[in-house]
Amino acid sequence: MKQKLKSSVKFCFSALMASTVIQAAIAEPEPDEGDTRRLETIRVEGQAVDALTSDIAVDFAEFGTQVQLISSEEIETGGFTNFGELASGLIRGANIGYSPDEGEFTIRIDGGTDRDTLLLVDGVPYFDRSSPLEDLWPATAIDPRMIDSVEVYRGGNSLYFGSNGGLGVVSVRTKEPDGTTKGQFGVYAGAFKTREIYGNMSFPLDKAGKHSILVFGRSYETDAHELFSKEAYGDNVLALGGRHEFPYSYNSLGAKYLWQIGPDTEFRAGATYSTIDFRDSFPQSTVFQPNFTEFPIYNASFKHRFSDKLKIDLEAHYQDPQLKNNEIDARICQIPRLGDLPADIQAIAANQGITDFSTAAAYEAFAASVPGLPAGCVTNPYGSAGSAGDDNWNGGSSFYINQDPDSPFYGQPYGTVDNPFPIGAPIGYVVQSTASFGDGGLTKGFGTTDQRESGYVDYGFNARATYTLNDYVEIVAGVQNTSYKDNSDDSFGVRDVKLTSTGVYGDLRLSLPVLEGFSGSFAARQDFNDNFDDQSVWKVGLRQNFGRGLYARGSGGTSYSLPKIDEIGAFGAGANINPGLQPQEVDAFNVGAGIDGDIFGGTYNVELGYFETDIKNLFSSRAVGAVCLEYANDIANPLFSNLTNDTAAIEQNRRNIIAPDDFCGTAASGLADPGESVAVNALANQDIKGFTIDVAFDFDKWQADFSYTDMESLEPNPVYGTLARLDGTSTNLDFVIPGKAGSSEHRQSGERPEWTLSGLVTYTPNDNWVFSLNPRWQGPEWAYAGTSLARLVDADGNRVVDDMNFGDYFVLNGSVQYFMGDQKQHRFLIRGVNLLGEDYFERASGGSTYTRDRAVVRGEIGPNDSAYYRQYGWNGKPRSFWIQYEYSF
Repeated sequence: MKQKLKSSVKFCFSALMASTVIQAAIAEPEPDEGDTRRLETIRVEGQAVDALTSDIAVDFAEFGTQVQLISSEEIETGGFTNFGELASGLIRGANIGYSPDEGEFTIRIDGGTDRDTLLLVDGVPYFDRSSPLEDLWPATAIDPRMIDSVEVYRGGNSLYFGSNGGLGVVSVRTKEPDGTTKGQFGVYAGAFKTREIYGNMSFPLDKAGKHSILVFGRSYETDAHELFSKEAYGDNVLALGGRHEFPYSYNSLGAKYLWQIGPDTEFRAGATYSTIDFRDSFPQSTVFQPNFTEFPIYNASFKHRFSDKLKIDLEAHYQDPQLKNNEIDARICQIPRLGDLPADIQAIAANQGITDFSTAAAYEAFAASVPGLPAGCVTNPYGSAGSAGDDNWNGGSSFYINQDPDSPFYGQPYGTVDNPFPIGAPIGYVVQSTASFGDGGLTKGFGTTDQRESGYVDYGFNARATYTLNDYVEIVAGVQNTSYKDNSDDSFGVRDVKLTSTGVYGDLRLSLPVLEGFSGSFAARQDFNDNFDDQSVWKVGLRQNFGRGLYARGSGGTSYSLPKIDEIGAFGAGANINPGLQPQEVDAFNVGAGIDGDIFGGTYNVELGYFETDIKNLFSSRAVGAVCLEYANDIANPLFSNLTNDTAAIEQNRRNIIAPDDFCGTAASGLADPGESVAVNALANQDIKGFTIDVAFDFDKWQADFSYTDMESLEPNPVYGTLARLDGTSTNLDFVIPGKAGSSEHRQSGERPEWTLSGLVTYTPNDNWVFSLNPRWQGPEWAYAGTSLARLVDADGNRVVDDMNFGDYFVLNGSVQYFMGDQKQHRFLIRGVNLLGEDYFERASGGSTYTRDRAVVRGEIGPNDSAYYRQYGWNGKPRSFWIQYEYSF
């Protein structure tokens, strides 16, 4: 009842402000007098903002939100080839998930998840809604050559922009037509066979310049650096050629249109079509996995100022990303199952008391006692095996060829009854893998027969009105709609479910004369959602200017993250809506104090900040057979014969989550396979606390921006209190996992650096030269061993494999730019990455997924052996260089 009352109050508050704005629009139209008051008084990072800064960034800064502005000049110094590189180099406190060079990445700021940092490009939310093949990564669709500026709004910011802004919003603004003729053309080349050509041109369509258009395009190709070292690969994946280049290709075309209807009225529209093709084969599994993605994205906006008091902003978007993959898996010779052998062979085994073969050695010994029974697999791949001395086949030691010099079949191809493929080895070919959902047919193959597209449609609008009552009171009211649904091939079996959220929001802004220099913002939003609960959020922002450049700011509020299409329960033949799933909720608090000033003919800013975030109802996934009591093997259940968990094990699995009981009932009645997954909410919260130190100055020839973030992003430790186990055995010992892993109830979240220090230092000795350094120094960053591996200890009680710290590194990037021409229209840039040659990882992976290793297949090692698991890192770039030429007019 309290929650419903709270939601009703917020909704009424929003509706009241909306009606106030409408009334004011009708009652008080006045001539346009412009809106320059804030541009003259507000400073961000020590510098007065200008007309290039968006209105909303100016408003946020004035009313307490921490805002970071990244200019086109700063972006140009980096020579960045994608937005992931730009974010890592220039956005304070940013952590990039996945590898930017590998075609997939997400952006997280201030220790949160990638669900809580909302990326906007010209108002379009670039957020993955999920597809049945695998996630799509809209951030990869950003053309770095078209970025004009980046604005970062920290703290909970779902109020103006909808869900997924719990940690903040990264707003990218791209180049636009302005009624004049201008353009840029450039080329870029260097390490890893990188080659690029790009350009954009804007021109008016009429003499007055009211109608103008901008066209742009880019083609970028690279082999990319080696993502994984040889040591990361499983032996069979390595033998089948899984270690190869990871080429990346980006191509885009687009156009933008401006209709300058009047001095205070404009309409804009844009269309972009981008393709990103890349490989992401992983060392533990797939041999060859190209991905082909398409991102058609459309957007439009309308702005109009009725008077100096009232203005409106309207934005709309539509996007339809699609994904196709090829996926090639290793075909491995497995231990034969007794039931698959001929009946007469089964009878021989039964007479010997054999019921199954748990190891390859056991089967090989049995086969040796049965004349004519091959001790391995028979496929006979004649015609492509080569010869024992053929250096073109795996360096002269091809797995197709018997390499045992003592064997009578030495030098002959495997695959006959006498010379079968050894158990645990590749058997001469690979197979196309299938998607986890749908009709079971091939979806990741080649050509039109067995390759299927998956994707989603995402569309919506955001309309906002701002009414300035006087110098002290301003009111904002808006409405936003977001809708998305699956748009995949029917063979994936995804239900036709649309997720829709419509929000009404309002903001009361006060600059009270009773307290000089004070500004306050008090805002609320009510979202009405289909297929998941309605949500209410609020935000308060305060700023106090004390004079002499001293100021204090603060903001706090709530936010939430929408579930994706798969999380709502739409995937799979037995799909059903997941009624118990709650949106992920965020409480954010962000304060700071600083000083702006003028010194040595320039400006400076120093700020100390603190932030605190609490995330609850964290999204996670579980196998239905692991968390649904209907799937317990100790309950009489005629529906399933392959159940592995009993009631006690399922209860244990449910202790840290909100049990999806409603989903479980419908899943069991629909005969959903116990291996299918269900999205759940975690019971424990993620707590994030940190402080920041930002220093910026802009002098005549020197500019610098340094940012230090110290962060504690805590999550429940899943191995806390777990009993240790002697490596290679199945017996638990009488003590918990030793050290921090077993004794701490919480731990730093995985892939969240404990601290980072980044900066950009620029020296401009004259109008022709620009020298820049972009350092990044960071502390520990962890990839944790799974519970099964973490619990394994040696005879002395010490952990066999520690958690992997892939942080603690310093990377220095830099560039030199030289401008030629009377208008500095010719720009040359030399870019250097990792100038000090640091060996480091961008992220880390691993786990128990090396199930195709020969020793694992042969049953020589299993889940109780440390050798069953592997951890590996994603290599950062080695020292490398590029050159760029750009012509502007």
